[in-house]
Amino acid sequence: MWIQNLKLNKFRNYLSQNIEFNENINIFLGDNAQGKTNLLESIYYLANAKSFKSFRDKDLIMFNEKEMSLDGIIRKNQSFKNVHISVNENKKDIFVNEIKYDKNKDLKSLFKLVLFTPEDLNIIKDGPNFRRDLIDDIIISVNFSYKAVKKDFDKILSQRNKLLKNQRSKYFKTELMAFDQQIIRLNYKIYRFREKYISLINTYANKNHLNLTENKENLTIIYKPNIRAKSMEEYGEKFSKNISDDLKYFRTTSGSQRDEIDIIINGKDTKKFGSQGQQRSAILNIKLANVNLIENTSQDKAIILFDDVFSELDEKRSNFLLENLGEFQTIITATNTKSLDGVSSSKIRKIKDGRIK
Repeated sequence: MWIQNLKLNKFRNYLSQNIEFNENINIFLGDNAQGKTNLLESIYYLANAKSFKSFRDKDLIMFNEKEMSLDGIIRKNQSFKNVHISVNENKKDIFVNEIKYDKNKDLKSLFKLVLFTPEDLNIIKDGPNFRRDLIDDIIISVNFSYKAVKKDFDKILSQRNKLLKNQRSKYFKTELMAFDQQIIRLNYKIYRFREKYISLINTYANKNHLNLTENKENLTIIYKPNIRAKSMEEYGEKFSKNISDDLKYFRTTSGSQRDEIDIIINGKDTKKFGSQGQQRSAILNIKLANVNLIENTSQDKAIILFDDVFSELDEKRSNFLLENLGEFQTIITATNTKSLDGVSSSKIRKIKDGRIK
C-alpha cells in the first residue's frame, strides 16, 4: 500500500499543490516554517481524518480562507482508492471512490501510517503516561477493537473518580459497586492486551535495534502492570484491596492507568542512564516495530512518515535508516542534506513558502 498522489488546496500554508510520490523513499528539504511538517500533517489527515498537531479541523484551513480540501490516490497492487476530504468552519466531508464515509474510523481501514516526530523523545523523558499511550496506539493500529475498550475504560475511570469525590452521595456504595464491576472487567482486558502486544513489540524492536547497533545493544521493553493477575477474578480481588486508599485520596489508586513501561538498553533504564542518541534510537526502533507488526498482522505495508528525522539521528543511524527502508514507502522531511550523498536526486524535493519543487 502506498500513496501515489496528493493534492492540497488551501491546507495550512499550501494554496494549491499537487505532489507525485515515489513508491519507496521520498525526501523533502526545506528551512523551518516553510511547510515540511504541514505536508506530513496532510498525509496523516488523509489517513485518519484528524491531525496529529491540532484538535480543531478548522485550524487546518489556510488563513483568511473558508474551506480546505485534500485529494489522494492510494494504490495497492493494481487497485486504487480515491480519497477526498473537505473541511469548512461547520463540517467535514469524507469520500472514498465517490462514496461518502460517515465516520473517521472507516477511513482507517484504507491504509496505515506510522509517524515519527522530534516530540516523540518525550515518550522516554517524561512520565509513564507517554509510554502507555505509545503502546496503546500501536495496539490500536493492529487491533482496532482495543480502541473501544480503552475509550470505555477512560469514561468509567473518570466517572468513578467523580463519584469518589462525592462520598456523601445517598447512593454512593451502590454506584461504586456498579462502577467497580465495569472497571475491573475493562482493566483486565487492557492488562491482557498490553501483555500480549508488548511481547510482540519487544521482539521486533530488539531485532531492529540490534541491526542498527551492529549487535552491540539489546533493547528491551519491560511491562510492569500495576496489578498482575491470572484471571479477572484475581484482578478484581487485588483491585478491591485498595478501596481504602481510593476513599482516602478521592481517586482510583490502582489499575491499568498506573501501569509502568520501562525501555531498557543493555540492562539500563534509558530514561535515567541512556544517552540522547540511545533514547532516539530506542523510540525509532519501537516505531519501526509498529511497521513490522502491521505487516505481520495484515500482510500489508505501512507508510512511514519521518518529520525532521536527520536532526535527531547521527549520520550512521541516518544512513542505516535510508538503506533499510526501501521496501516501505517512506516520506522524510529534513532541514539539511546530511546523509543524502547516496540518495538519487529524483527522490529529493525542496519546500519553500508552501511550494514544492
